[in-house]
Amino acid sequence: MGEEQKMAVEQKWVPDKAEAVIRQLRDVISARVVLDAAGEIEEVHILTQSERPPKQMVRDVESALMAHLGIRVDHKKVSVAQVQGTTEKFAPTRLRVSDVSVSLNDSRAQVKVRLTTGGMVYEGVANGHNSTTGQLRQVAAATLKAVEQSHGIEGSLILEDLSAGGLLAGRNVISVAVNLVAGHSEELLVGSALVKQDSWKAVVNATLDAVNRRLSIQSSEG
Repeated sequence: MGEEQKMAVEQKWVPDKAEAVIRQLRDVISARVVLDAAGEIEEVHILTQSERPPKQMVRDVESALMAHLGIRVDHKKVSVAQVQGTTEKFAPTRLRVSDVSVSLNDSRAQVKVRLTTGGMVYEGVANGHNSTTGQLRQVAAATLKAVEQSHGIEGSLILEDLSAGGLLAGRNVISVAVNLVAGHSEELLVGSALVKQDSWKAVVNATLDAVNRRLSIQSSEG
C-alpha cells in the first residue's frame, strides 16, 4: 500500500473514531471532526445540551482524545455550540441483539454476535473451548467486540468474569464483569440479566447492561 493510500485510509477512520469518543462524553449530542490535507485534525465541532462552561467541555474533549486514541488536539480547534432552554431528552444509542450463532469444531467453538442500531450492523467474533461455560464466555467476549466496533474503541473492553449460576427470586440470572481500559486507567463495570428462554441472549444483555451506563448504550432483547 502506497503512502497516498495509507493516508486515505487514516483520514477515513481517524474522524470516525474521534467522533465516537467525543459522543461518549456527558451531554454531547453530536460531534464532527474535520481533517486538513495532511490528515491532521483541523476542526472539532461539538453540539451539547450541557450548561457547563464551554472551556470545560473543550478540556473534556482534549482529555478523552488523548486517553482513548493518543491524539493531542489544540483547544483552539475545538468549537462548542450549546442548546439552551430545552427540556428534550436525547435518547442514547440503542444497540439491539440481532442474532447469536455458535459453530462447533471438535473441542473448539466460534461465536458470532451481531448487534444493530440505526440500520447499522456490528459483528463480534470470539473463539475458544467448546464447553457450556466456554461458550457463554465467548458470547460475552464477542458482544464486547461488537460494542467496541460500534464505538470505535477496539481493545478497550475486556471480559473479566462471568457467572451463570445465580438465582434471583427463583429465576436464573447471568452476571458479567467487564474491565474498561482507557489509557493508564481501568474501570470495572458489572451487569446482569434474567435468563428467559435463551442463555446466549441473556449473556449479551448482561454484557450490554455492564457497559451501558458508561458508554451510553441501552441493551434490548432481540
